[in-house]
Amino acid sequence: MNFKIKLLLIAGMMSLHAHAQTETGVYFSNDRKFREILKNPGNPLEGYPVMIVKIKASQSGSYFWYLNESKATKKSFFDDHPKDLHAGIYLQEPGGLLPVITFKDFAEGLAQPRYLINHCEIADADKDGFPEFYLTYFTDSDGLDAKPLKVIVYTKKSRTSFQKSKITGWLSFQPEDPYREEKDQHFKSLPAAVQMKAQKIIKDAKKELL
Repeated sequence: MNFKIKLLLIAGMMSLHAHAQTETGVYFSNDRKFREILKNPGNPLEGYPVMIVKIKASQSGSYFWYLNESKATKKSFFDDHPKDLHAGIYLQEPGGLLPVITFKDFAEGLAQPRYLINHCEIADADKDGFPEFYLTYFTDSDGLDAKPLKVIVYTKKSRTSFQKSKITGWLSFQPEDPYREEKDQHFKSLPAAVQMKAQKIIKDAKKELL
């Protein structure tokens, strides 16, 4: 990730509501804080993080969001160095990290999922004082079939419970196969502002890919 994009991300995180007393940091492998987090509280997921987010909320504690990659476990032929994706949100407790919600996707055959890290964001779109997590990734594959671009939205329901919602854009590389979107039922029930945020992310990511 280039320095300009990194600064924009950090500036965006700092703009979350100060009155909610929520502090957020976004860290990459060249950050000192990134290395400190890997030592304590550690890396709870398989693979190695490409990004770590820490959210410290005055009323519910500290959360860590890890976006990891690992060597592919299944046979994959699309890429010379196929990778699996592992992500998760964890709550820091006195005894260690408590998993709240996790995610996995795997390279297999001629398909390779990859994070669109510039579009993995956190934002308090509905202004409720606690941000949503937007995990954006694309599964590339051989051939001209439509390929899925996904934004998974994690919203906090309670201190130890998050809800997963998803919007999928099918990117077509053939004129006769138009672009289309699918929204799951949880996504359809999200506040309008959160839906709009996710739709903007998928729109921006689509422009980057096509």
